[in-house]
Amino acid sequence: MAVHRLRAPTTDGALLAEPPLGAAEQTVAANADRLARWNHDFQGRRADRLRSMARIQVLDRAAGFLRGAGLELPAGDIKTPPAHLVVTGHQPELFHPGVWVKNFAAAAIGRRVGGVGLNLIVDNDLLKSPGIRVPRLVGRSLRVERVEFDEWRGEVPYEDLVVSNEATFASFAERVRTRLPDTIVDPLIDEFWPHATGHARRVTDRIGYRFAIARHLVERSFGANNFEVPLSALCETEAFLWFVCHLLAHLGRFQVVHNEALEGYRAVYGIRSRHHPVPDLGREGEWLEAPFWVWRHGQPRRRPLLVRPRAQTMQLRIGGEDEPLLELALSADREACCAVEQLQSLPAQGVRLRTRALTTTMFGRLLLGDLFLHGIGGAKYDELGDDIVRGFFGFEPPTYMTMSMTLWLGLGDAPGAAARLAQVDRALRDVEWKPEQWLDPSVDPQVRACVETKRAAIAGPVQSYSQRLERFLTIRRCNERMQAWVAGRREMLLAERAGVLDDARRDGVARSREFAMVLHSRRKLAEALHQAIPGLAEARLE
Repeated sequence: MAVHRLRAPTTDGALLAEPPLGAAEQTVAANADRLARWNHDFQGRRADRLRSMARIQVLDRAAGFLRGAGLELPAGDIKTPPAHLVVTGHQPELFHPGVWVKNFAAAAIGRRVGGVGLNLIVDNDLLKSPGIRVPRLVGRSLRVERVEFDEWRGEVPYEDLVVSNEATFASFAERVRTRLPDTIVDPLIDEFWPHATGHARRVTDRIGYRFAIARHLVERSFGANNFEVPLSALCETEAFLWFVCHLLAHLGRFQVVHNEALEGYRAVYGIRSRHHPVPDLGREGEWLEAPFWVWRHGQPRRRPLLVRPRAQTMQLRIGGEDEPLLELALSADREACCAVEQLQSLPAQGVRLRTRALTTTMFGRLLLGDLFLHGIGGAKYDELGDDIVRGFFGFEPPTYMTMSMTLWLGLGDAPGAAARLAQVDRALRDVEWKPEQWLDPSVDPQVRACVETKRAAIAGPVQSYSQRLERFLTIRRCNERMQAWVAGRREMLLAERAGVLDDARRDGVARSREFAMVLHSRRKLAEALHQAIPGLAEARLE
């Protein structure tokens, strides 16, 4: 594995796309051709048949989600798999425009290649915080405050996360508006939040789905219309369960490949943590950890799925529980028809079997889409995923595209403040360690004597430890003595630094790319997205 550095764009409105957007059609065609010639056996289902099944079933689930939310479906016949499927996904949170740009690219690329875009709503992930950071103008300074849209309920997967306090949720936009500087005259939250508290609230009590519905409605007004499917719904399709069964049937080998690839990744990037980018798949005696989450309805804490292989079967257990969950009719040399039927019964028993990050994109890239769009974080994960695919399937995985965008809020930055702060800090260090630069030895005999003593010490012998120690102590004594003569210079620099520091802090806030999309100007967002992503339909700018 070679080191692959990805950097977010540093200028306002800049786009990262690797490979370039102009190569998207060629990349889709090359991926589709490679996948068409791959006919791996997934315990009795060949890859070509499984890909067709996966597309039909996932698009059917996506259509069901959109219809259930009262949203219009993209044009096309979902009974027949589209020519090409461009896939992306993220947690249903209030993310920044750098994440959001993937959805627009998926729609535009899908249209260009005669296919459709599909967004995976990663609802098996956990809410990080029930609030967002909002900039506030205090005098000339910009300060960042956290504004909550709900009460914290702990680590609960989005698919189980209901709104705790409807009053807090309803008043969120107003509380954001009171803090947001007036320079943003048309923040997207003015359009987004009525969707989240009106139409979406009538449809669902789940926070993540409210955000997903509101985001989808805004995307349509910007000229993008993708299929949307919660990952929880995808994980209950027959096609996905064939994929699960194949990995479980060969879990011992998968573990070895996974952990060796992880060790190589950590070595390449100099990572010491055993939990980054993901933990190793472990074992508890005869029980092997599988790359899937599992938990029970009403107990929304994600647990590892544990597997104990038998001669012609395997037992499944939820991590933390003592008794097996299921005896699965599955082994390495056995077709998975019966095992798939058994796994299809889990939802009725209140058991949720879900994918993890690496297996999410593995399924999405191998059995669902012709192009997967990652953000920078996901792309780094999937360098590891590529090595696992090569080792486990013996197959060169299809190319994915890495995308991100930098967009500033438009708060009025202070160009050059950071450079000036660094310059002042260097001057302050010089005052402490090279005070003679600011002194004229010819004016005062004491100054001249101190400077000459320091210069002699610098030029003195350093062969022995005692000589080096004496040299160091002499230089330090001279520097300390000269501080009284440069006190005025220091005070002047400190005063200058206080002013520059305020500008630099303001600049850091103004140039942050991490602010939630709902804080940005709607007009600026639409214009930036249409400039960055050719092929979007015209946005409504009023």
